[in-house]
Amino acid sequence: MSEANVIDRAVQAVGRDRPQDYVLAPTMHAETLASPAPALARLLRTARMETLALQYERLDRQAGDTQKKFKRAMAWANRALLLTTILGAGIMVVAILAATWARDVADELSVIIGLVAVVSGGFASMSLFRVREGNLLEAWMSARAHAETTRLSYFSTLAQGHDDGTSDPPLGLLKLEYFRRYQLDVQIAYYAGRGEAHRRSADWTLMIGGFAVAAGAVLAGSAGVLAATDSRWAALAALGVIGTAGAAFAATREAVNQDRRNAERYGRTLSALEILRGRLDDVRGGVLAGSQEVLEEYVAAVHEQLSLEHREWLSGAESTRSAIGRMDETLAALQKDGAKPQGAG
Repeated sequence: MSEANVIDRAVQAVGRDRPQDYVLAPTMHAETLASPAPALARLLRTARMETLALQYERLDRQAGDTQKKFKRAMAWANRALLLTTILGAGIMVVAILAATWARDVADELSVIIGLVAVVSGGFASMSLFRVREGNLLEAWMSARAHAETTRLSYFSTLAQGHDDGTSDPPLGLLKLEYFRRYQLDVQIAYYAGRGEAHRRSADWTLMIGGFAVAAGAVLAGSAGVLAATDSRWAALAALGVIGTAGAAFAATREAVNQDRRNAERYGRTLSALEILRGRLDDVRGGVLAGSQEVLEEYVAAVHEQLSLEHREWLSGAESTRSAIGRMDETLAALQKDGAKPQGAG
């Protein structure tokens, strides 16, 4: 039987990547592979492999849950802080225009806006409290680090051990194809998809910030020109703070999501993984020739790229912590000044 035919049978036994492979569920694989690749299914049912599979799925769920909690709390805190700043600007506008309104109307409107600002500021404080005291950022990063370490250990353990020669197709080749489908191809799909999502999100954030800066400049400039004809137009200058607040909102969003940085980093990792995938036929030939070292070295080369990307991801947490600190300072200034917007800068 030709080498190409044996490789093709191994590929067919394990299967090609599918969209649902994006979520790795290794505890289900032994049952799926029991008929087309019984030797590989037996390996996956060993105590060591089953334990690593269970650990990974548990840690992956924890990482996903903690990520959602952190991102949700930070998103709400950022929105509530933006609203509080806008309402603070509204209070200043009412104060400037109060001379032309009925006194009771101006007072009532100021109270209403002020109370809503207090509520939104309180909600922002609550969300930031959850992030800080719940250590949500640290919990997410720790859970994700443990999950990724376990994933690498799962596939590294799979690659170890020599083929006893009884499997057809050879067990070493089946292990390589399993690694190709559920680790290499899954990671390529992940970095391609998430990289594109981060680029779109980064562009959206940049647009928000650009519009905010433009709005602030137009409102402030217009106030200076129009106030010369009617002092009431000075209220536009107060609304100019909304531009500053919008820019701060965009900056915080970028610091939390790390969209621009992640898109660039994911692109580099994707390119490296695609280069390694291009060597797959050479590795298949080496494994089919009986070389265990070729398999282990290939797995190690892929994992080195994944580990490098993960270390860079962990190093980006400092900018997120700084963003949380800036939000705390802004909120404290707003609350100290009675929701006045000048603290938003």
